[in-house]
Amino acid sequence: MGRGEHKEHKRKRSRSKERKRSRSRSPRGSREHREHRDRDRDRERRRERDTDREKTRDREKQRDAEKKKEKESKTAIFEMEESRNDTEEVMKMKEAELLQGVERRRRNVEKWRAQKKKEELDLQSEQSDEKSEKKPWNLEDEDDEDEFDIKNEGISEENPVKMEEKVEKMDTDDEEDPLDAFMKEIATKNAKKTGNSTQKASGIVTIVQEEKPEPEKGQVLENEDNMDMVIDDFDIETAAASLCHKGRMLAQTDHSKVYYRKFKKNFYIETEEIRRMTKAEVKAYREELDSITVKGIDCPKPIKTWAQCGVNLKMMNVLKKFEYSKPTSIQAQAIPSIMSGRDVIGIAKTGSGKTLAFLLPMFRHILDQPELEEGDGPIAVILAPTRELAMQTYKEANKFAKPLGLKVACTYGGVGISEQIADLKRGAEIVVCTPGRMIDVLAANSGKVTNLRRVTYLVLDEADRMFDKGFEPQIMKVVNNIRPDKQTVLFSATFPRHMEALARKVLDKPVEILVGGKSVVCSDITQNAVICAEHQKFLKLLELLGMYYEEGSSIVFVDKQEKADDIVDQLMRTGYNSVAPLHGGIDQHDRDSSIADFKTGVIKVLVATSVAARGLDVKNLILVVNYDCPNHYEDYVHRVGRTGRAGRKGYAYTFVLPEHQEKMAGEICRAFETAGCKPPADLKAMFERFKSEMAAEGKEVKLGGKGFEGSGYKYDEGEAEADANKKRMTRLTAQLQRGGTQARYKV
Repeated sequence: MGRGEHKEHKRKRSRSKERKRSRSRSPRGSREHREHRDRDRDRERRRERDTDREKTRDREKQRDAEKKKEKESKTAIFEMEESRNDTEEVMKMKEAELLQGVERRRRNVEKWRAQKKKEELDLQSEQSDEKSEKKPWNLEDEDDEDEFDIKNEGISEENPVKMEEKVEKMDTDDEEDPLDAFMKEIATKNAKKTGNSTQKASGIVTIVQEEKPEPEKGQVLENEDNMDMVIDDFDIETAAASLCHKGRMLAQTDHSKVYYRKFKKNFYIETEEIRRMTKAEVKAYREELDSITVKGIDCPKPIKTWAQCGVNLKMMNVLKKFEYSKPTSIQAQAIPSIMSGRDVIGIAKTGSGKTLAFLLPMFRHILDQPELEEGDGPIAVILAPTRELAMQTYKEANKFAKPLGLKVACTYGGVGISEQIADLKRGAEIVVCTPGRMIDVLAANSGKVTNLRRVTYLVLDEADRMFDKGFEPQIMKVVNNIRPDKQTVLFSATFPRHMEALARKVLDKPVEILVGGKSVVCSDITQNAVICAEHQKFLKLLELLGMYYEEGSSIVFVDKQEKADDIVDQLMRTGYNSVAPLHGGIDQHDRDSSIADFKTGVIKVLVATSVAARGLDVKNLILVVNYDCPNHYEDYVHRVGRTGRAGRKGYAYTFVLPEHQEKMAGEICRAFETAGCKPPADLKAMFERFKSEMAAEGKEVKLGGKGFEGSGYKYDEGEAEADANKKRMTRLTAQLQRGGTQARYKV
């Protein structure tokens, strides 16, 4: 390297050092800058990483949701196919049974026809032999004999045809006579026909050729007891429905041949606080709880808190969730009695919490038993008189059943049975049902849908109506097919004396709990009675709705379905659009929809018959109007009891006609007095005048009839007499009019 090159190299090095020095002095080259830059980069990386994780998490959630939907759709499709297969299996079995019966009956009829034809031919041959023996033979009569043989052949050909036609005619008849009577009739007619043909043999006989009808193929014989009826057109659906109808005759179970597993009834453990209560303290506490009256041996003391009745933590959480602060009067006494394993008759006013009184012990009873296996029926059965009450009890039971891992099924008439059968076949520890549909389900598919072998807890809700003459046979069919050592409880707001004897058929040494007296209107309800004519009722109804419409929902009770529809139309014309009817003539789906809308407040006014008077619980129901006065005291109690439930205030108005309802005026006065209220003066005076008039005729007026009885409401004495007087007046008016017309003609 030369001297010049060395200097140049040295110059470059100095420049490089200066650049490094200046770079190190700049802010970007400082340590703080580098640390800040590194932090920014790390923050950016973390942000990108978090974004990627969120995207991954969202994708996983979306994937899980899609998998869940796919699984649910597959499950729904599988359940639909299973339900469809079950229905098809039931139909196939019924069809096979019908076809077997048809084939058996067809063979019997063919065999009988062949036998009758053979007997007829034998009888004719014997008679012809006797005739030929009696007639002496000679050469001159040879031609006549040949002619006679030809005539007899015609007769023998003619008679089977007529006999066959008669058989076909009688077979196609509509089950007029049983088979034995038919056979005797045919035998008598054939004997007469043979006798006539023998008498005509000595004279001139004309041979009439008749066309024999071809036997129709595919004929189906029905009704095994009457084999003379032949049906040409066979409908498998009609036959299946007929079999289902016959299945309502539920077979009686022989309990001596069935092995029943032992079960525990008594779960009640008395707490120290309850144990220390003396008899005087218990009596005072029962008096404090709406004057509880108890009948029975060794009845437990009433409880004060939920913890004292032995409910578990899950049930306690549900009680807190739905704000059940403490037991009501009926619950305080009934729950320890049922938990002790006793049969119970509970009588309390409407809205007092009777449903929860039998549900809590029922859950404890079920949880103590082994889980259901395949083919097992329910452990607890709750029978209700109406579909609406069954649905309401079902919803109340579901509040506790889901946290406890139990299943509840509801079966009632008026809707399709296939879905209800599917729920039962999947297994349910609790079944809420109406009596008729329960019998249908038990008899369906030869008893393979469900059974009562595991039932150890039976509830009859609204017991007085359940033991009405129309329900008692169905109730007893179900009860008699349940094991004899079951635990049975009955609850109702009314319990007439004549029903108690019937109720004791299914009870074993029961404890009777009476809260506040039988058939009492709740003290939270303000009762009112208005005496007005029929044409004044609607204006009075509009006045009441104007007062209470904004405060809550209202129910208007009438006697007839047509009147309910008419009042709904009139209210809608006057501007009340959120109104709907509720009666037995409405489809079940529409009834359920109306009740659901009424509970949620979509419908503010419900115009109903007494079908809504049982078990309907609506929280914001403020007003009940008896547009038509009830027929008896118990019906009045249940109608009015739709309001003022669970400690809320309510108002009840009853429209009483000034004529023909004097007897019911006395019943309403009785309801006022038993609830601790003073009846209206004009209503009391109306009843007193009626009593005086009856006393003048030598008749005594008695209040407190039998209440619910028979398949419907009956006229009381006053109404029957009023109806008879009205008919007499109508006849008298007609006679007077006819007399006036005749007088004018005479003039």
